Amino acid sequence: MAINLASLILRVQSVLSDVPASYITDEQLYIDLKTAKVYLDSIKRVDYSNDSFEEETLVRLGAYFSYSNYTSLAERQLGTVPTTTDIKLQTLRRMALAFMRQMSDFQINDDLSVDKAKEAKAYTVAIGVTDSVFTDG
Repeated sequence: MAINLASLILRVQSVLSDVPASYITDEQLYIDLKTAKVYLDSIKRVDYSNDSFEEETLVRLGAYFSYSNYTSLAERQLGTVPTTTDIKLQTLRRMALAFMRQMSDFQINDDLSVDKAKEAKAYTVAIGVTDSVFTDG
């Protein structure tokens, strides 16, 4: 089943209920959900198929992206951000990270990036059957 990003907007708004609606529009939420989907698709396991868990991950990651955008906008318009902004941003990132780590085989860093150093150290072993050089006889 394909995930309908537009249907997740209200859920992201619910996560960000303390942010004034004038600071985060539905269009911005949709853009952030699309960004979250593209990123998540690039790191999730190929065989991953739990749509409800993926939706929840998209909500959490989309909320983190939207809140990050909100803090930039609020700082420009207000000259400052609420004192709890850093705590909320860290909480949203940790929640997104908890979901993302369960969907990916990659090592996801605390800043939500992929740990390329650990990925480069991964080794692959292939085993196959071939003809033998020994004969029966």
